[in-house]
Order: sequence, then structure tokens, then C-alpha cells
Amino acid sequence: MHKKPSMPPAGEAILAGDLEAMRRMAEDGSLLFRKGKTVELRRNIPTMVKLDGKEITTYSDAFGFALSHDQTEIVKMLIDYHLVDLGPKSDALYMAIRRNNFALLDYMLDHGGQFGREERDITRLLLNLSDVWNEDCPAMLDRLGLPLRERGGTALCHAASDNHRAVVTYLLGAGVDVNSQNDGQGTPVLRAAAEGHTEMVRFLVERGADLTITNEYGYRPYTAARVNGHMKTAQYIQSIEPAVTEAEQDALFARYHVPAEMRDYFKTGPLRLEFPEEKELGWVRLFAYTDVAEISYRGQRLLSLVEDSEDFDVMLLWEPESQKVWFLDLEHDIFHAVACWEDFIRTPGYYINRAVMWEFD
Repeated sequence: MHKKPSMPPAGEAILAGDLEAMRRMAEDGSLLFRKGKTVELRRNIPTMVKLDGKEITTYSDAFGFALSHDQTEIVKMLIDYHLVDLGPKSDALYMAIRRNNFALLDYMLDHGGQFGREERDITRLLLNLSDVWNEDCPAMLDRLGLPLRERGGTALCHAASDNHRAVVTYLLGAGVDVNSQNDGQGTPVLRAAAEGHTEMVRFLVERGADLTITNEYGYRPYTAARVNGHMKTAQYIQSIEPAVTEAEQDALFARYHVPAEMRDYFKTGPLRLEFPEEKELGWVRLFAYTDVAEISYRGQRLLSLVEDSEDFDVMLLWEPESQKVWFLDLEHDIFHAVACWEDFIRTPGYYINRAVMWEFD
């Protein structure tokens, strides 16, 4: 049996709410850890927590311990003594947000607290605020003067995906583009559609969201909703999106020099290809003819062919110059020719299962 760690004087003072004792320790430096040029609060105050049914001991510094025990006056005193890092790389301000303590956050900002101004910093801030959003958040964000219009797109995509209407409303009001892209994962409306948030989709469309913009897989919002099983959302989008006519799709296929037999196959099917005898992948479903979309990879324009599959994020693409079906593994940056359409469709299970194992002719 492990001996319970002893509580240091700072922990005892915090638990007792003894502000004067904490002030004395702040002044004599006993709260600090010094190693070379590094000076920071000592992480030596134990807390017992349960994890997977077992009790373990974690250690925090005086700031974190006081904050977790709602000793706000002690927290403020530590800030007053400049013992808390309030810089953009610190977690201190986020700790106040996670505890929904906006009065303390204001105090931190009044004493020089700063959030980073890069896109990743803005995204992190908005993700943290989304879970505790209240009527004070817009004014606090306005006060920060962050470049939301230029760098808030990723945060908007996350807020739409998580169905945080108030956050989405604020970001759009701050000038963030309703059609912002998020590293190939799609626009806010596509992210909302993929999660089945029909009312969020409606809200974004009313504010100018484009239902024709695709993600890195060639999905537009309609196909993203459908692939993820959100048929109510898919049906709503289908009822309002501009329909792609067969004539328009014929012109697209012609531009990509798609052979007639391949074009006719996508029109007549079957689009679900099954190969239960294969070990790795038992089926894929191709896009319906008018859902086949253009995507860009390595500066090349390609047609995305696969809507869904059994296990893998299988991407099969039509590459017009080689006149072949290609396989793309985005995670590992594997892009390789598979076969001409005639050979591929004769034994699709053979080619697809070899491709997912990175075996090519």
C-alpha cells in the first residue's frame, strides 16, 4: 500500500483559505521552484483522484490547487505577485474558462493576460468557450481584438460541426467567411451536414453557405450527410441544393476523357460493389452518376469515385491523363495507378484489396 503523500504548507493554507499565510509564502519564495534560469510555481500539492477504479496521486502548483478549490482571493493574490504565467502559451486563462469563471478571466486580462493570435490559438480559444458559452463571451472576445475575420475559419468549422449556434452566430457576425475551408475537411455547412445537424445546415444556408463546395474526398454536404447515415439532413439538402443535370455531368465526364463504358456504368450501376471472398475489404459503394465530383490533389484535377466503403477511407480516383483508376491514401500520401476501367470493373475486389495493402502492378 502506498503511503498517502503529506500536504505541504501551501496546500494546508489553501484548504484553510489562509490568505495571509499564502502571502508570506509568496514573499519568501517558498512557493517557487528554481532550476538554473527556470523559475515557476512548485508542483508539489497532491490530490487523490480515481482513474479506472484506482486511486492515484496527481500534483499541482498553488495556482491550480487554489483554483480547483475555489479560493479565488488566493488565486488573485498569486496573480498580483506575478507568480502566474498569463502569456499566450500558458494554460492559466484556459483553466479559468474551463471552470466557467469569467470574473477571474477578466481579472487576468486586466493584469496582462493574453491569448495567442494565430489560427490555432483562436481555434483553441473558441473550442474552450463553446462548452461554457454565455452572454458575457461576445463582449470578452470583442475586448481581445483578435483577427477573427482572417483566422477564425477553422473555429467556425468546429462550431458548426459541434452544433454550437451561438458561437457560429458570433463568428459570422465578426466577419468570418461562411464558406471557410478546414484543411480539406470541408466548409462549415459540410461539417454540420456530416453530423446530421439539419437546423444548423438551414441556418448556414440562409447566411450564404454554398452547398456545392466539396471536401478532400469529393463529398459535398449532401453526400457527407448521406454517407454518415443522416438521411433527414440529406433529404433537406437535396430539396434546396442546385441540382446537377445529367447533361452537365456528361460535359464533366467528357472533360476528363472518361470512356463511354465507364460513364454508362455510373449511370446504370450496380454502384455497390461486393466481394465477400476478399480478406481486407468486402464492399465499396460508388457515387451516383451526378454525385461524382472533382477534387484536387498535388495540383492535379481528378474525379472522386467512391462514396462509402466497409472499413477503410478508400479513395478511388479517375486520372484523365493516364486514363486509369488511381488509389489514394491521404494519411500516408500514397497515390498510385490501379488499372484501366475495363480491367478494374471486371475484378474490382482484386484491385481494391491489393491497393489498400499498397500492392500495385
